[in-house]
Amino acid sequence: MDTTLTIALSHQVARRRQMSIIANNIANMSTTAFKRENVMFSQYVKEVNGSLPKSVRNISYVQDLGVARNMKDGHLETTGNLFDIALNGDGMFQVKRGNGDLAYTRNGHLALSPDYTLITSTGQEIMDQSGKSIKIPPRITNIKIAEDGTISSPKTGQIAKLNVVRFTNESSLKKIGENMFNSDAPPLPATNYHIIQGMIEGSNVQPIIELTRMIEVSRSYIETAKLIDNLQRARSRAINLLGKVG
Repeated sequence: MDTTLTIALSHQVARRRQMSIIANNIANMSTTAFKRENVMFSQYVKEVNGSLPKSVRNISYVQDLGVARNMKDGHLETTGNLFDIALNGDGMFQVKRGNGDLAYTRNGHLALSPDYTLITSTGQEIMDQSGKSIKIPPRITNIKIAEDGTISSPKTGQIAKLNVVRFTNESSLKKIGENMFNSDAPPLPATNYHIIQGMIEGSNVQPIIELTRMIEVSRSYIETAKLIDNLQRARSRAINLLGKVG
């Protein structure tokens, strides 16, 4: 296959990947505490055979290196719900999935299960600092959640304290669905944070920026498609001309 054509195809594959990530950002711009993502690309240089100088024989491809996640805080939205909490600053809530595995999320849109266990809006149990699920005593309505994550009520006093953790290397976090992450690295206690009751953290996706990026990627993809089409047309004409000469 022609070298120019393979380079162009690698460019298109990269642009399709980028478009997919942008579309996912836009689809989640209303998802609680969703973090914007962007594709990282690298240059893959390959030397082809020939008698030309090495500088000419080096060709460059686009290589998908991975996805970078912007962990910047999203905007805060007031809900007035006692079980809505916004995590401002570093850290993530520790939760237990249905299969018993631990995971991490910034989703502070909470609720009570039928047995009065504190859960996220997607059904995961919120963990306290002792590694246990948090049970709210029945018929307790005046729940207070302090800035440090202490849950209490005037009637019962302290009930539990949310386990807010951080990771030294946030790139170790892997998406596992439902706005949750896991990591092979051990979590550390978070310190630089505060919790706000009656609010939730919104997505940090900026729609205008994402739409602008989508237009740019779309235009770049179309231009590359035109280049590939022109290359194929030129090749067909050359083959036809050679056939006539023969």
